Amino acid sequence: MADPWTPTLRSVKESPLTHNEVDANFNGLNNKLERSEDTTTSTSSLTPNSAKLMCSVTALADSMTINAPSGSPTDGWPILLRIKDNGTARGLTWNAIWRSIGFTLPSTTVLSKTLYLFAVYNSADSKWDVIDYVKES
Repeated sequence: MADPWTPTLRSVKESPLTHNEVDANFNGLNNKLERSEDTTTSTSSLTPNSAKLMCSVTALADSMTINAPSGSPTDGWPILLRIKDNGTARGLTWNAIWRSIGFTLPSTTVLSKTLYLFAVYNSADSKWDVIDYVKES
């Protein structure tokens, strides 16, 4: 999701803010703070919502394709993926929009272990750069 909110600043406006501008500033800030989590038990085709901070799959029961996130993120917009299978290792396939930086994206889950992948949107390349990947030991 695009970042639709740009705060109205008194120093830029060079005059006091109206009540509506103050309300819009608080609403925009609140929306940023409330980026939350999308959770699903299992799916064969995951489309993360880029407006959410985290996308979680809690008991993956099939191989899964991780699609391009929905929405229109701005440069530097982060997303965290948390993936755990249901006790059987499952295959993972990545859309080309996901690009790993410094490692290879996992092609399978690890039996009953949680995987975390942290990505940041790179608008210059139109890619989600996965900059960290860890698995439960």
